[in-house]
Amino acid sequence: MNKLSNINNYEFMTSNEIAKVIGKRVKTVRKKQFSSQKIFAQHIGMPEETYARFERTGLISFTGLISVARGLENLEEIIELFAKKKEVIQW
Repeated sequence: MNKLSNINNYEFMTSNEIAKVIGKRVKTVRKKQFSSQKIFAQHIGMPEETYARFERTGLISFTGLISVARGLENLEEIIELFAKKKEVIQW
């Protein structure tokens, strides 16, 4: 069974495989709003090659991911990942 065929089973995927799934999901969202990688890359101020590599491989800097999220109007989802939690579990 291909690990990418069950994209909800992240526990058994490598970080690179998860990144690739995210890149493909972003591509799907981007295509609904922008007709090309080039136009979207210009919209977020990123070199087209960098953005194209992200869609293909999932590899991008954290600041690049923030730019992508902002460009797709999903920045709040990234910020929410690092929101201060009221309940902290002590290990």
